[in-house]
Amino acid sequence: MGTLEGSRQILAGLKEAGIDLVASVPDINLLELLNLLSEDKDITHVPVGREEEGIGVCTGAYLGGRRTAILMQNGGLMNSCNGITTTALQFGIPILLLVYYAGDMGDNAFHMIGLLTEPVLQGLGIKYTVMRDPAKVKQQIIDARTAAEASKRPVALLLSRAVL
Repeated sequence: MGTLEGSRQILAGLKEAGIDLVASVPDINLLELLNLLSEDKDITHVPVGREEEGIGVCTGAYLGGRRTAILMQNGGLMNSCNGITTTALQFGIPILLLVYYAGDMGDNAFHMIGLLTEPVLQGLGIKYTVMRDPAKVKQQIIDARTAAEASKRPVALLLSRAVL
């Protein structure tokens, strides 16, 4: 699956899951998906300068009746831990965290971020799935949205190169 096709599958999964607002920070690994989001008429795309700001945008939108997600790299996940803890976890906000998994198996860069990503999510008590199979992308997004809503907590989807 090419980058564009993988990004189209992710966008389709977001729509099927009822996500109607996505905050994002710029990232070259997510460029195709970011471009699709900015062109899409069904999902409000809110570019932000920092990941923690995106958590605030998603929280406000959720309180206003929207279903939200944030798109970021796992380094940005580390940056947003305070916002996730003091806002999303503290007040029960079901944000879908779409996280590019830099430093994943087979990636020769960002080894330390890759090594710490899953333990940080476990430490925060956030359910997550590593997305590796393009055929399962849509269902995994729908399942994560269901888990987030049911638990009133953020849920993370770690996006591997295989699905992008």
